[in-house]
Amino acid sequence: MSKPCIGCGWCCLQDPCMESHRRYGYMRRCPDLFWDEEKARYMCGLMLDPEMSEQVRKSQHEGQGCYAPLNAWREEVRNRDSEK
Repeated sequence: MSKPCIGCGWCCLQDPCMESHRRYGYMRRCPDLFWDEEKARYMCGLMLDPEMSEQVRKSQHEGQGCYAPLNAWREEVRNRDSEK
């Protein structure tokens, strides 16, 4: 059973998507990932971009669940921007 994405940031901080690579080249962290204090979760700026959102949502299978449902970050969603 698939678990929903909860914005823990694991995927984008550990292995950015191909859409990020196409836009920025290879980077350890996607520059469009940001922590939303109000929602207490990471958000994808590419999915919110009016010009790119449709393609990114489609390529990332938005709404179909978490890519890494067993990762421990799901248990402690927090801002990890200061961590390496």
